[in-house]
This record gives sequence, structure tokens and C-alpha cells, in this order.
Amino acid sequence: MAAARTPKSILKKTPYPYPAHTSSQEDRNREIALYHANLIQQRKDIELEILLSTEELIDFPLVRGPSYSASNPSPSDTQAFKTLIEPFQPSNYDELLQERNINENCGYVLCPRPRLKDGKGGEYRLVGSSGKAKDFKIMKREDLEKWCSQDCAKRALYVRVQLSETPAWERGPAFSAKIDLLDEPKSEAEQAAADLEKLSLSHDEAKKQGSADLAMERGDRGMAAENGKVDVMIREKDVHRPAEPPSMEGDLSGRLDNMHLSVEGHTISFGTGQQYQKQNDMDEDTGDDWL
Repeated sequence: MAAARTPKSILKKTPYPYPAHTSSQEDRNREIALYHANLIQQRKDIELEILLSTEELIDFPLVRGPSYSASNPSPSDTQAFKTLIEPFQPSNYDELLQERNINENCGYVLCPRPRLKDGKGGEYRLVGSSGKAKDFKIMKREDLEKWCSQDCAKRALYVRVQLSETPAWERGPAFSAKIDLLDEPKSEAEQAAADLEKLSLSHDEAKKQGSADLAMERGDRGMAAENGKVDVMIREKDVHRPAEPPSMEGDLSGRLDNMHLSVEGHTISFGTGQQYQKQNDMDEDTGDDWL
């Protein structure tokens, strides 16, 4: 007789106690925590640097005098401005302009003049109405009062478009934050590149204008003529009569009589061969030359 089997329990067994963290796991967790702590501290340091730079740039330019202006600032102020502005984002730059306006300074950092103040009412202003038509624009009064002139507005915005949207604490070591000024003299290589780009643009414009003039001379109309292009449609000629093979009979004698009148495939049209022969016979009778 077989021995009785011991019944198997259906209850879950008590799990084995989870082992304590090893020293290698603790070191890894510590490294991760220190890495994130360093990132947070680096971000705080850069934000503090931007804040201190903003406070310093509010009173720029530091060197003032009759020989310096917004278009020709002092070299020391120019170099300091480029160094302090490197970690800025466009949002930080906008905050700097706002702080300068609160102190009644022109929004352009290197301009020593106060900002424009228009005491008249109204929300909008007409700009360039007394000059060329291309300079005419409608601007908000608050945007117009950020600067001392439209030239300084162009200088400030020229710097703004060069700032990176990426926060300074996320930029890699290969990131280059070189800032150029609108009125700053360029090197020979940079000037040559700018001249080459300007030449290329002027060549394209001249080519486009030449095509438009040609289309106008042709009498073209519509949108194609405005772009110097002509709509051309090529269609096959419809032939309604049946094809006929070439024949050496019939008018072969007439073609042979007129062959001496053909010049490079073109037959002289002052008369047929019979008229020429009749005139030739008359010349022989009178003794005069036909030619």
C-alpha cells in the first residue's frame, strides 16, 4: 500500500527579507543626488550672475563724453557689455530694457541719452511721416518711448536676436556666445562675406528685374509677367489631310527650272522661271544684258 502524501499548502510563503543596500548602491545614489544638487546650485549661480549683471548694466555706459555716443561707445564699455550679456536669454534682455526705462534711460545699453517721453495722449504714433514712404510706420506709444531714437531701437534689437533661447546652465562647452554690435567695425573677412552676400542679393534682384522688363516688352500680362515669366504652351499641329509619299513626277521640271534661283534654300520671289526665261529671250533679241 502506497504511503499517504503530505498535503501541499496553498498559502503563500513568507518572502525572504530584502537584503540591505550594498556599499556600491549607496555610492551610486549619493553620486546621483550630488549631480542634481550641483545642477541646481549651478542654475542658482547663473541666475544670480544675470541679476548682478542687470543691476550693473542699468547705469551703462560708464564712460561718457563728447567723443563717445551710441554709435561709437568706449572700448571698455563695449567689452564689458559683451562679457556681461553672454549668459542672458531674450527674456532676461527684455527685463534689462525695462529696468533701464524705469530709470529713464534709453533701452540700448550703450546709449548715454534718456529715453523719449511723449506727454501727448493716445495709444499710437505715426513714425516717419515726414520722410520717405518706406520709413512710415504706426507704433504704440509705449514701444516708441523705450528708446531715444529709432536708430537705438535697431541697435538694441540687433543684440537681442543674437541671444540664445537655451538657458546658460544647459549650454554645452562648445557653445559660442559671441555678440556683435550693429555699428561695430567688422574685420576684413567679415566685411568680405557681407559684401559678397550683398552682391549676390543685388545680382538676383537685377536678374529678376531684367526678366520682368523683358516680359513687359513682350506685352505679357498677368501674374506671370510680374515675376518675369511667360506662360508657354506647346501643342502638336493637327493635320487633317492624309499623308502622301514624295513623288519625283509632276512639278519636278518646275523645281529644276527654279533651282538656280534658290539661295540657301530660299527661292527669289520676283518671278517664276517662265517669266525669267521670257525676259531672257527679250534681252537676247535686243542685245542688252538683263542684269
